[in-house]
Amino acid sequence: MSKNKVVIAACEGQHDISFITRILHTAGFKTDSRKIKDFPFPFNSLFTGIAGKMVLADKKLGYHSPNFLLPSIALEFGGRIVLLHNLNGDGRSAERKKLIKLYSELVGDDDFSKDLNYEFRFLFFFDADDHGVKYRLSEMTTELEMKTALSNGSVVAYGKHELGCYIYHENDGDTGVLEDILLEHFSEKDNDLLEHVSDFLSNHTLEEERTKELHVIDGVEERKGASKYSEKKSKVNLFGQLQFSGMSNSVIISKSDFLRMEDIQSCPQCRIIKDMFC
Repeated sequence: MSKNKVVIAACEGQHDISFITRILHTAGFKTDSRKIKDFPFPFNSLFTGIAGKMVLADKKLGYHSPNFLLPSIALEFGGRIVLLHNLNGDGRSAERKKLIKLYSELVGDDDFSKDLNYEFRFLFFFDADDHGVKYRLSEMTTELEMKTALSNGSVVAYGKHELGCYIYHENDGDTGVLEDILLEHFSEKDNDLLEHVSDFLSNHTLEEERTKELHVIDGVEERKGASKYSEKKSKVNLFGQLQFSGMSNSVIISKSDFLRMEDIQSCPQCRIIKDMFC
């Protein structure tokens, strides 16, 4: 009997989730909007248990970040289930291992779980950044104790499961980020606009100290943390503000017509990502 594939994707953040969701929608997947209790067993019990352990009384007011073990979104197509998780960053080795363990333990050799008709594929998505695609893949090969080196976009056997990684990069290079893919398509719609956006940002660059968060502590203003400025993220945002005032980059990636179906269908990186889920 063939098993139903469940694809578990761990992403750096909500921008990745919005981008991957858009790719999958283009490929025919639909967002699964069921309540947790209505998901098929054992996922309904699993998610209910995770949510039940989140004691809100222990959280501070304004708390809005869900447990990374709960999917941010679920999609399905032809009996295949996709669950996208937000790990809120790339340096999340412990979280990745917990995620693999969480789902792997759902199906075993005991009488309770051996008849569950599911098999799992774990996918991990990262920006190459300045490290490069090869460096990121080498890191994951070591972290996951793979016997053979991972290659970008390939899915391989991983014990009883499957596993793959994809590293976003510039189309003509080894480094880069998700926004490089987006801006290539955005600029094709209006290259003059990209030039104006680029000129605006370069002509109004702030000193680095002003790109750190400003807090008021005991009546005194204080800068905290590292610089939060990303020129590429700002470019994506300025494109989107012409359509959706005040909206976040996640919404822009999800809804902007600067990225169309034909762009996704013809984009080499998008096609590779789509095939990892199919």
